[in-house]
Amino acid sequence: RERDRQTDTGAWGRSTNRGTMFAKGFRVKSNSAIKGSDRRRLRAEIQTSFSLSANQLSCLLPSKEDVNVVKIYLNKGESVTVYVVNKNPIFFEMNKRIYPTVYTLWSYPDMLVSFTTWPAVLPKLVGGADLMLPGVILPPPGLPAVLQGDLCAINLVGNRAPVAIGLANMSTAEMLAAGMRGRGLTILHAYLDQLWAFGEKTHPPVIVAELSDQEQEEEEEE
Repeated sequence: RERDRQTDTGAWGRSTNRGTMFAKGFRVKSNSAIKGSDRRRLRAEIQTSFSLSANQLSCLLPSKEDVNVVKIYLNKGESVTVYVVNKNPIFFEMNKRIYPTVYTLWSYPDMLVSFTTWPAVLPKLVGGADLMLPGVILPPPGLPAVLQGDLCAINLVGNRAPVAIGLANMSTAEMLAAGMRGRGLTILHAYLDQLWAFGEKTHPPVIVAELSDQEQEEEEEE
């Protein structure tokens, strides 16, 4: 029965007319080195948006490393600004909101709260599907607390390394009240999509999940 659940992924990732932002190729309008004032603005915006220490921020945006600002147009004409360090896109900005890429989240997996799904769902997310709630794995401690519109990461069972980011379509309380049915997260960017391909095309590291207190007790009893 568990095998049937893992192969029946149609209800877990459902395509939308809009599709994932970077499911298709994009056009580069410009590519230039960031100015000093813009670097300071970017640093302040990242620090305001995400819980990063000063040291983590310095590692993300080293003062002696070039940061390139790449203006792109998506398939449907949307304008997006991508920030690139050492050949990898680390953040992108759209409608005055900034988002980390999977390259950044592989170094800082706790930057966003995460939902977990099955590996078979990943190709659907890359192809333009959103994450449906039946595909979300319920961890022993329960779902993370989110509100509608919150930015979240998605990882695969057995590995904490995020493989996608998306916006919550409803709060945690609403997800549970809906019986874990319906659209959970609207996917913005995923490993293997065209934004990932704009970088060095490296693959997710293996980040082992930490056991909860309950799981540790169960292991000790065994």
